Amino acid sequence: MKSFGGTPQGARLERIKASPRWAGERFRNVHPIIPGLRDPSASMPTIREFLCDGERRTPRRPLPSMNPLDTWASGPPAAFEPPGSAIPRR
Repeated sequence: MKSFGGTPQGARLERIKASPRWAGERFRNVHPIIPGLRDPSASMPTIREFLCDGERRTPRRPLPSMNPLDTWASGPPAAFEPPGSAIPRR
């Protein structure tokens, strides 16, 4: 793979060599790479495969949520009310 920019020198080269991800001649990825990005001839995954990995996923327990009406019912904070405002607070 072609690299961007020139060959690192000086302080930049020293920072590169000091990186825990530097593996001698190139950086080592800490996360796996999908085959389509490694091999240009490999087919790219579909959106469904990318999001669901070919199977339907469901959460193990209900997702947490809050009712926004509780916050909306109290009206805007006093800092946002113009002086002499006729907006009734609930």
